[in-house]
Amino acid sequence: MTSGNAGRTMAWIKAVAAAGTGLLASCGSSIAPLRPAWQQDPNLFHQGFPAYQAQTATTPHMVARVVYAEPEHVRHMVERQDDVPETQRGLARMGDGTVDLGVQDAASGKWLVSHLCGGILFVEGLPSQAYRIVLKNRTPMPLELGAGVDGKDVKTGKAATLGRGGLRVEPRGTIVLDHAAHGPLLFKKVEGDAALFDTSAQGMPGVIQLAVFLASDAPSIGPEKLRASQIAPFGLFPVGRPEQYR
Repeated sequence: MTSGNAGRTMAWIKAVAAAGTGLLASCGSSIAPLRPAWQQDPNLFHQGFPAYQAQTATTPHMVARVVYAEPEHVRHMVERQDDVPETQRGLARMGDGTVDLGVQDAASGKWLVSHLCGGILFVEGLPSQAYRIVLKNRTPMPLELGAGVDGKDVKTGKAATLGRGGLRVEPRGTIVLDHAAHGPLLFKKVEGDAALFDTSAQGMPGVIQLAVFLASDAPSIGPEKLRASQIAPFGLFPVGRPEQYR
């Protein structure tokens, strides 16, 4: 194994360990971008069945995390993160690149100053300021989202989870969230740095979590048996038919 591959492998292991919730990919991971369901099952070439589990999985493909606070507080938390921040004024590429994410002021539509650091998007916002979350699907497949804001599910107002929340993003599409179950999205007053270290499924005030899933109707194939001659070496795509692999 080359040093480059070893480094990427260790980064993936650390990302999964840090998530602490069994997630397939955290925001800071470097694993491959989301692929169609029929490419995700490592046993597909040998057993010839579609990867339906990728379309019905209860574990997110990735979770995009946002931590917000007042500007000075955000800068303090970024320093505590002890990583190289990248200031964002628009959409930020999250995790493995499945989605882009940004936060706007609801009144003016201007992008709020944000810093991507250590896999977390830190957003500068004032208490009671109305905002909206903008998420872009960068894949050619439909996605399903579960959105938790300040510990509450955006749609139901109940305790947030990292489950499928019924929000859909079309292929290459964009979704805008500016209201929760009980009204407009408003920044809360955040005290201390607890939000920075909260990685629970529920979250807490100052934390926004978007769980990303492959939609149940994403592309797949039927139970097609593959001949040995169609299985390429080293785990590459099979040669010859079926055409879906080309």
